[in-house]
Parts: sequence; C-alpha cells; structure tokens
Amino acid sequence: INIKASTYVCEPLCCLFPERLQLSLSGGITFSVDLKNIEETLIAMAEKGNLCDWKEQERKAAISSRINLGIAQAGVTAIDDAIKNKIAAKVIENTNLKNAAFEPNYAQSSVTQIVYSCLFKNEILMNMLEESSSHGLLCLNELTEYVALQVHNSLFSEDLSSLVETTKNEAHHQS
Repeated sequence: INIKASTYVCEPLCCLFPERLQLSLSGGITFSVDLKNIEETLIAMAEKGNLCDWKEQERKAAISSRINLGIAQAGVTAIDDAIKNKIAAKVIENTNLKNAAFEPNYAQSSVTQIVYSCLFKNEILMNMLEESSSHGLLCLNELTEYVALQVHNSLFSEDLSSLVETTKNEAHHQS
C-alpha cells in the first residue's frame, strides 16, 4: 500500500492537519480516506478542556508509547522502569525532542485510539483491506500508526518516525 496525505490549516488545533489519505493498492486500485471525523473528534476533545493541557498530555503519550513500543520490539527481557527511564532519556536526548517527558506505562496515545476507531468504522476501507490482504488487521494497524504519526507531526511540528527504531537500538545497547 502506498499512502499520500494532503494537509490544510486547522485553526482550532493550531496546526496543519492531514485532510485525507490517498491509498494506492496493488492492481492500480486507489482509494481516498477522509480524515475529517478524526479532526472533528480531536477538536471536540480539545474544546472540552484546555487545548494546551491536552496537547501536552498527548505529546507525552505519543512519545512514551513509541519508546515503549521500541523497547518491546527490541525483545530484551527483564527491563524495569528504571532501565526504561534510562533508555528513554538517552533516546529523547539523541532525537532532540525538546522538553519531552516519558511515562513508562503508556501504551497508546489518544490520537492513535481515535485514528484506529475512525478507520475501523470506514466500511469501504475495511472491505478493501480484507480483499487486498490476508492480514487486513495488520494492515489496519500499520495504517493507523502511519495516520497517527502524521497527526502527531502536524500537531507538534516534530517527526517521531525514527523513535521506535532509535529506541530498539538503545535498548539493545543497554542490555
């Protein structure tokens, strides 16, 4: 699957936001996924509280969950919170994430949960994934991760795409 995202200025979230995804599947099939429902859900969440507080929590969750994923994917056993914190501090320093905080128990950001929920409800997308792959749920998870990463990059003007791999390398180094 090849994916392209177009963006536009979303004033309520104070960022450029991915508007729609263009998916290109094998066999020349292309499909567009509208991300408006994801944006609307995020705006509603932000409006319930303080946008700055929500963004701060969301950033911590996104960074922490990607670091925790990298640690898990490294396959290193017996990593306690102290070692996780040491790995996270090194990764945050090496990736130049300014004022980043790490929480060793975060597994998923709210943006990732919202993206997954919205994509899962898209019947056409689910049918396409089911037809094009015997691993439709795996494709959905990868697509969710891609979209959530694009949303995070938009919300915070920072790129977390190398965070999992950097963490895996650091986890191996610490073990």
